[in-house]
Amino acid sequence: MKRFVKEQLPVIFGTAILAIAINNFLTPNRLSAGGVSSVGTILQHLFGIRLSLTNLVFNAVLFLLGYRYLGKTALVKTVLGILYLSAFLELTGYLPLYTDDMLIAALCGGVLLGIGVGMVVRQGASTGGSDFAGLILRRFFPHISVATLILILDIAVVLLTGVVFRSFTVTVYSIVALVTASVITDKVVAFGDRAKTIYLFSEKTGEIADLVMHDFERGATAIPCRGMYSGKCYDMLMCVVSPKELPLLQRKAKELDPNVFMVTHDAVEVLGEGFKEET
Repeated sequence: MKRFVKEQLPVIFGTAILAIAINNFLTPNRLSAGGVSSVGTILQHLFGIRLSLTNLVFNAVLFLLGYRYLGKTALVKTVLGILYLSAFLELTGYLPLYTDDMLIAALCGGVLLGIGVGMVVRQGASTGGSDFAGLILRRFFPHISVATLILILDIAVVLLTGVVFRSFTVTVYSIVALVTASVITDKVVAFGDRAKTIYLFSEKTGEIADLVMHDFERGATAIPCRGMYSGKCYDMLMCVVSPKELPLLQRKAKELDPNVFMVTHDAVEVLGEGFKEET
């Protein structure tokens, strides 16, 4: 229970930030970043229907259609995410609205939207919307990934917003908000999980492996390989370290073998001992 409560705090803060982005930056300027909230924006401007009600009703319908595709834990987290967002959409509706500049509104709304969604997704939760719709459509289009379907849905909603409001300006700034939100979401989801993968080609991989395991307390994997130029067979060493550890490892490996050949690249997300634990 304690762990569950701890996991819910980021979801609560995330949905609060998400609600501010929608209520106070995007909706007042008729901007859309995809999802159910954007449909709510259209309905609010046309018929005066509150965003909190639209979010709850539309997500309830999508939830009934797509709940079977979620695991038990994800099911609970998603229901809570939908309820949190609906509550905060109601509460933040009383905060001041920003309508001075559409570009600033699109950028600020997109950034806040990305932060909010990222915080929710990091906890394995969801606020419904495009996620559910993507899962449902996957049954009819199995050859298309869920991520692609969600992107298509979001773009379709953004274009619909521009058509309904008969404004090319709204469409362009909505795309700005959507792209901004997508980039920020990726950054938030991967925040703190980045690491460096390093491949070491050496005739002294045993000594370097001992260095990695004892001095850095990291795991190492030996992969048999053969140099096509030299024709020699030896082990290539692969290991994952933090960005701060990389320069020291490179220097020490060079000390052990001046001829060592090293290749490094970013590891966006690493799960396991010493890094992010699976939830």
